[in-house]
Amino acid sequence: MGINLINKLIHTIMKTLKSMVAGIALLLACITANATVKSRINQPTEKDVVNMYINAITNAKADDLDKILDNDLQFNMHRGDNVNTLNKNQLVDYVKNNTIADNSVSTTTTVLADDDAISKVKIEFKYNGFTRTDIVTLNKALGWKIAVVNSSNN
Repeated sequence: MGINLINKLIHTIMKTLKSMVAGIALLLACITANATVKSRINQPTEKDVVNMYINAITNAKADDLDKILDNDLQFNMHRGDNVNTLNKNQLVDYVKNNTIADNSVSTTTTVLADDDAISKVKIEFKYNGFTRTDIVTLNKALGWKIAVVNSSNN
């Protein structure tokens, strides 16, 4: 009778250990999945990035501009036959030092192309007397970032 009791006790202990291991594995899977979801939630959407860019250009709000620009950004300013190209740091410095908030600017955005990885958006900034058109290309490698901007005045 003593051996049967020991066998039952061992069986109960093993059953409890299996349940505990399964529970711990499930808990770790939930924690990992939750961490992945939270990191994606904190990243700005494609629309957020476009709006932050517009806000930086029209209202001189360049504080978050460097966060939405790709490290390899290429900003091309077309002025007649001349093209001036700025990198990320040059563009951020330019916006911080040369942009004045102008509440009279109106903007229009048109999505030219869009998929899960790349988006191309046309933004028209209408100032008094002229219109500036920016064709903005966004990439979604590790979150939406602006990779290329082609800017021209009409």
